[in-house]
Amino acid sequence: MKASRRAFIGGAAGLALASPAMAEIGTAVPPPLRAALEAIRAYGEAHRQWMGLPALTLSVFTPGGFSTAMHFGLARPDAQAPVTGETLFQIGSISKCMTAAVIHQQAADGKLRLDADIRPLLPEVAWPAEAPLAVQQVLDHVAGLPSEAPPFVAEGLWLGFAPGSHWSYSNLGYACLGMLAERIDGTTLDRIFEKRLFAPLGMRRTRGAIASADRMLYAQGYEPAVLDRPFLRGAPLAPAAWIDESSGAGCVASTAADMVLFLRELGVAATGKGGLGLDPARGRAFASHAVASAPPGMSYGNGLMHVADEGRAYLHHTGGMVSFSSSFHLDPADGIGAFASASISYMPEYRPRALTLYAIKALRAALAGAAIPAPPPFEKPLPNAQDYAGRYSGGRRTFEVRAAPRLTLVAGGTEASLIPIDEDVFVCGHPAFADWPLQFDRTGPSVTGAGWGAEGFTRDGAGAKIAASDPALARHAGKYVNDSPWLGVARIVERGGRLWGGGFVPMTPIADGVWRFGKEEWSPERVSFANMLGGHPHTMIFSGHRFERRDI
Repeated sequence: MKASRRAFIGGAAGLALASPAMAEIGTAVPPPLRAALEAIRAYGEAHRQWMGLPALTLSVFTPGGFSTAMHFGLARPDAQAPVTGETLFQIGSISKCMTAAVIHQQAADGKLRLDADIRPLLPEVAWPAEAPLAVQQVLDHVAGLPSEAPPFVAEGLWLGFAPGSHWSYSNLGYACLGMLAERIDGTTLDRIFEKRLFAPLGMRRTRGAIASADRMLYAQGYEPAVLDRPFLRGAPLAPAAWIDESSGAGCVASTAADMVLFLRELGVAATGKGGLGLDPARGRAFASHAVASAPPGMSYGNGLMHVADEGRAYLHHTGGMVSFSSSFHLDPADGIGAFASASISYMPEYRPRALTLYAIKALRAALAGAAIPAPPPFEKPLPNAQDYAGRYSGGRRTFEVRAAPRLTLVAGGTEASLIPIDEDVFVCGHPAFADWPLQFDRTGPSVTGAGWGAEGFTRDGAGAKIAASDPALARHAGKYVNDSPWLGVARIVERGGRLWGGGFVPMTPIADGVWRFGKEEWSPERVSFANMLGGHPHTMIFSGHRFERRDI
């Protein structure tokens, strides 16, 4: 999701918080699997140390009923309390496939049609009037809705594109699907989850809503201590704020063991054996349906990412919350799956996806009697590093980029590694370049310049010129704050006659006082400004959420 909440602060690259580690592997382990489990445990501990994860939980399973869980770090560092099998972790957007399963159950019950227009089913929402929005289109993120807008906006919702013409991840869409499920069953979503999914599957520890009454059952979550700057591995963390959550976009909390029960059932559905409260045909259709999506190599349907790796097909999803980050991978054909969750905020953009994918590969090798593969490295060589090498000159200063042995920025006699966070966008720990992401500009395939905050640079020898600033636009630049932990700090900068969110997400004017947020011409996210004070806007509205200017 390119135009996401974290884009305003410029993304992140790694983190660190020291804490003791422990891991459990059950005693009833089939001998052929022990080496694989030890390799998975070692990679989980390597993740904890590399990313400084306060707490991490991991579960794996294979055909025939075997499963086990491993726990790392401390659930509550203040009390030196370890993670246990009872510790709850918020699974974030992995909840979406559960919301989708409920909607499909309701369709199987004859209570709605998946091709029905969702608008008359929830008439209280101020839906856009342009076109019908099929329930299935909302399930697949192709309805054209913004991701971050609240369901009830005074000026009404809008579309970024004609339904079905593009793919754009929408938390708003799944929030509305949760409300639709509640309307149909006449009760709250957490009770629907319990009745339709958790109780039948024996997921006795799982919660269908995140509520402060259960707070002491959770691992303590953490977020970056500094919220308005790019986050680098090794920067300090702080306890994250607690929020209650009941939205169908991400309201489930579970344990590693309970997630095994759910993922096994998802595998049953995917292989046409029933499952998830659906008959065999409907279950297979639920788990196999997918449409083309924006990220390359992925398709999406019903709250499930469909991805491939080394010729194998996986069901997958990740989840990011204010204080947790999660991932699962499932190979339905082989009946192998893995789930992991860490007590770290979505903002650093860490998800334990490499861990869950490696766990499946290691177990598959063990079951086949093959050698256990080595885990992937945490840092991979940048294939196009030479594209950026050269000297860059701005109005006040210069810097050099060296491609080998790793991409490095050099300025003032100090050097620091450049860490990619987006296409042609990097962060680094250089003291003179740490406050904003560094974005490289291309003319065709060639890098011709760079931007950092409000500063523009040209690459020596590229023949480019630094675009002039627009003083009128520059009045909109500043630091804007929404006190919701979900939204936090948004930084806007003017550079080269254009506004940029977080220093690297382009903002394109599309109407008087309204900007489209994101690279794509069809991005549904919108930004506007209001309440001029001293020639500067005091308020920024990002997709229906109001931010107050708090420059310092």
